Amino acid sequence: MPPSNPPPESAARLPAALALALAGGLSLFAALLTHEFLTFGAPGHGLLNADRSLCPDIACPTTGMIVVAHVAKAIGAAILFAFIGVIWPSGGFRLGVAALAFTLQYLVSLVGIASGYRAQFGTTWAWWEPFAELLWNPLLTPLLLLAGLALLFGLDRHLNRSRL
Repeated sequence: MPPSNPPPESAARLPAALALALAGGLSLFAALLTHEFLTFGAPGHGLLNADRSLCPDIACPTTGMIVVAHVAKAIGAAILFAFIGVIWPSGGFRLGVAALAFTLQYLVSLVGIASGYRAQFGTTWAWWEPFAELLWNPLLTPLLLLAGLALLFGLDRHLNRSRL
């Protein structure tokens, strides 16, 4: 006769996966959106929702376009974090894998974000140069990475305690 209640470890996998998926998606969304707005919406670049004088040949990105793009990225990230949460429902290794996944997604996403602005600068940069020239900031980039990781771990801990 099969047991009526699943073993405690398997019962913890779904809430752990959901907690990590929400925490990972939301924290990556917040870190990337903040980085893009602080960089490209700032007076130095001022490309977000700009008038046609800054982007005469192509349309400048709008806030709505950027938010939708980051929501899509967050959904993809949440799926990855859910897999991590299912495989490792708890423990330090889970947090290490989640931190590595967050860091890699954050940095790869920054390269993609910067490449989206390359046309406004009229250059023939290599694939990594828009990031190095436009988006990398020795203070802002690491601080937002650390803030995103702190948000990831804090949300994950909170959601795991409340058991969704």
